[in-house]
Amino acid sequence: MIKDIPIKFGLTLIKAISKLPISTINRIGGVFGTAAYYLLKNRRKVGLLNLKLCFPNWSDKQCDDLIRQHFKELFCSGLAYGLIFETPAKRLCDIVKIRGLDNFDKFRNQRPVILLAPHFLALDIGANRLTLETPGYSIYSAQRSEYLTEAIKDARLRFIKDQGGEIFSRQEGLKNIVRKMKNTNIPFYYLPDQDMDEKNSVYVPFFAHPTCATLDTLPKLVKLTNAVVIPMATYREENNFVVELFPAWDNYPNGSIEEDIAFMNRFIETMILKHPSQYLWLHKRFKTQPNLPRGHLYKDC
Repeated sequence: MIKDIPIKFGLTLIKAISKLPISTINRIGGVFGTAAYYLLKNRRKVGLLNLKLCFPNWSDKQCDDLIRQHFKELFCSGLAYGLIFETPAKRLCDIVKIRGLDNFDKFRNQRPVILLAPHFLALDIGANRLTLETPGYSIYSAQRSEYLTEAIKDARLRFIKDQGGEIFSRQEGLKNIVRKMKNTNIPFYYLPDQDMDEKNSVYVPFFAHPTCATLDTLPKLVKLTNAVVIPMATYREENNFVVELFPAWDNYPNGSIEEDIAFMNRFIETMILKHPSQYLWLHKRFKTQPNLPRGHLYKDC
């Protein structure tokens, strides 16, 4: 269709860029990221506000420096996004390393696993690489373009569609995923950290901000499936990406919903602090607040 022509062109371009050496992509990304820092004023203000809420003791310069670097990281990872579509497995393994795979191997095919994957900028690249090690389940959000939706679905499944891997629409809920996890022990790639409003959320701290509306799904899902939680992050480290799998959590959940979700957020904080400029700071993470109109904190952004 005519409306898909710009999307097809964009995908062709990003696939072509991903064939360049990663060092070259990083240089291009740095230039585009610097330009975006100046041009995308409102989005920059969102990131700076998020940092001030999370790190109130930071100086303006500290916040500005991190957001400036964040824009560069955004474009370095964004321009490498074409890796997920058709990059051969060998090249993907050369570019994207895995650290801590033994933390997953302890439970492989033994019990359900939830890979807890917060919103780091290269998360899709890391997930694509991990499918060379194991099939998995994940959730997708439909894009405005059906063509783009199908292209992303195909990319995420290209190494695992014959091994039982599946992706489910967000609108389907978790019922099918729970059943599949219990019957197959194939891991579920779960993104826990976006503001989805008050429904199915609790208010818990995130860094210094005391009321971060956070989905309460994780402990419920663990109880339903008897799964073990293995946190996972994808970082850019110089001219490579690194998927880091952390040790599984012991005795989780073991408190109230609020306590268990607060524990999750605290662990995500430790993951962020390893490479703070690579977390998705431009998302309106604190859009939902108690006793305030939705989005009030971002009224000037």
